[in-house]
Amino acid sequence: MTQMQRNEQMRFPALGIPSSQIQSEEESSNLIKPHKPLSPLNASRSHQALHKELQMTHKRRVAQEGKNELRRALEKRKWEQKMKTRQDQEEAKRNMSPLQQELLKRQQRLENMEKVGKDKQEEPEFLQVKERLRRTTVLKEV
Repeated sequence: MTQMQRNEQMRFPALGIPSSQIQSEEESSNLIKPHKPLSPLNASRSHQALHKELQMTHKRRVAQEGKNELRRALEKRKWEQKMKTRQDQEEAKRNMSPLQQELLKRQQRLENMEKVGKDKQEEPEFLQVKERLRRTTVLKEV
């Protein structure tokens, strides 16, 4: 073996590659390799946007795969029912006549009065009497 071959084997002992192949690899690394030409279709903005959108929808679908089909159908049905009830309520509010609006206001006032009455009943009796006295004294002064 020549001195050069021994040096190469010392530099690359584990490879066990003949020196002629090492030289050809070194020479090939210096060569310019041709690049694949760009496709005008792939380079266009619309194609890139479409590709990005497809990737996002695929990711979303993969994330939903954790749920089985029955669960997705039930969730969709619940959501549709909620939306329908909201729309019905909004439509009922829009189509309410003035008489119905007044009746609704009266009903709400009565409910509020009942709540206040229940709160007062829970108070001790001496506080209720004190409140009544306060009202009568204010009315007489005016």
